[in-house]
Amino acid sequence: MSLVYLGVVKVIFDGKKQAEREALFLEENERVLGKSLVIFQCDGRTDESAYVRLKKEMGERLGVMVSVDFRSQTSDLREGIIAANEDETVDGILVQLPVLGATKDEVGQILSSINPEKDVDGLNPKSRFIPAVIRAVERLMEIFKIKEDDRIAVVGDKGAVGVRLMERLKVLGLSPKGFDQGDNLKKLKDFEMVISATGVRGLITGEMVAEGFTGIDLGHPKGDFSPEAVAKASLITPVPGGVGPMTIVALYENLGDVV
Repeated sequence: MSLVYLGVVKVIFDGKKQAEREALFLEENERVLGKSLVIFQCDGRTDESAYVRLKKEMGERLGVMVSVDFRSQTSDLREGIIAANEDETVDGILVQLPVLGATKDEVGQILSSINPEKDVDGLNPKSRFIPAVIRAVERLMEIFKIKEDDRIAVVGDKGAVGVRLMERLKVLGLSPKGFDQGDNLKKLKDFEMVISATGVRGLITGEMVAEGFTGIDLGHPKGDFSPEAVAKASLITPVPGGVGPMTIVALYENLGDVV
């Protein structure tokens, strides 16, 4: 979808359409048909969260046996992961964040307890899979035709996603600059692309970014870029409807690689 704002054509990237194209390819080649995925939800709810529901619906469409396992305590969650690790009928394991009551360190320990061969979300540091959200970012950078000499900023570089994203971009031959929430974000004006993964609604304001920048918003659930920042972008992913749908498909691409 394109919008005209103050005479400048802006592209709001349609992640749903792109995800649909990629899902059709997965569906046609039957890469995940018959595989199984366990999604652990430990956010205090006893019904599926919106994101879990979308993941389950996509899996069922692709012929995956998806089960949602609700856990009320982190101790119960750990026990469930151990059981799924050992269950030979389970191909993939995913812990849907957030985990209620868990500290950042505890979340890291929980994710690290997932069998690296089954960690299709790729958030265990030892996972053999590229994190699903980072696979989605990679695909976007191909679509956006990002070049090696483009100046790229990653906001939230100390978070679980940000750390892995920085590592992956360097592997791809890029030279990203990392920023944390307490840093001087007005320096983002010096960058052609800004990727943000803090989950802090509207953290990046219009005065922080350059006119015509490209933005990839990984902030959940409301988006890291303020409306003023979005208005200055020439190309940006919205929240919702941007990276999220592509991340779901990337998850199943990883599941298709489970041996």
